[in-house]
Amino acid sequence: MSRSSVLEKIEQSEREGVFDRHVDPIPRELVIPVTEKYRYISKRTLPEKIKYALEKFFIVKPFTVYENKAVLKTRYEGRENLHGLRAAVLTCNHVAKFDCLAVKYGARGHRTFVVAAPFNNMRGSLGEFMRAGDMLPMSETMAGLRNFNEAVKEVLEKRKDFLLVYPEGSMWWMYDKVRPYKDGAFVIAVKYNVPVVPQFITYREGKKVDEEGIREKYFTVHITPPIYPRAGLSRKENIEYLRKSAYEACREVYEKEYGRKLEYTCGDVAYDGTIRGQSHDSSGDM
Repeated sequence: MSRSSVLEKIEQSEREGVFDRHVDPIPRELVIPVTEKYRYISKRTLPEKIKYALEKFFIVKPFTVYENKAVLKTRYEGRENLHGLRAAVLTCNHVAKFDCLAVKYGARGHRTFVVAAPFNNMRGSLGEFMRAGDMLPMSETMAGLRNFNEAVKEVLEKRKDFLLVYPEGSMWWMYDKVRPYKDGAFVIAVKYNVPVVPQFITYREGKKVDEEGIREKYFTVHITPPIYPRAGLSRKENIEYLRKSAYEACREVYEKEYGRKLEYTCGDVAYDGTIRGQSHDSSGDM
């Protein structure tokens, strides 16, 4: 699918108020199903641990540096907001296949695991390197989901590492607005009583134009202050508080950086990111 076609589907989805639609085709023939047999970090054999460690050191880390320095030309604002943090849920707008590398590079010094939709568990080199790069694909079976939840617990409770969750529910290529958030990231933060660190990617235009006439864009990752669950609020109230606060933090970045109010063509989104007439489910994607 061409980039122009993807952008047209994004515009149509915004007009319809469907902000979590997957607009890129999913190559199902390349996907390895994530079942209860999938081995998350604590379930890996010693040879697997060694293999993934070598792939991470010699391939994933150098590619992460290259992607941010040479391709995305990533800049950061607010990295000081990560100082002193241990376990935390990171959220970010999902706007490119490798935007997780921008988040991970900004959080260097911390180990960041990335929650991903099941279809990201792919065959071939790309899938192999994503697994080496600390991807946690959600499972498609109930038993597998229990294993996934155990892996999340290990990351936040035992390892005290970072967990990146994309709260919008799908990737929209180079979309510049904040999309309404699902509850998943904030359910996790409340469950493990860890802060949420909202991040938002804005763009700088480059000089090059591709064959479709689309100008290249470079990233600026804005890392906003952590938001902590509040004592005295119920679980439901805390989830809503974190979700709305994270959305508001990113909305403020959007409006400041682009100099315009955040508005949608569908007109059905409240100023706090709530979609009128819809409830928030507990998923997050990725």
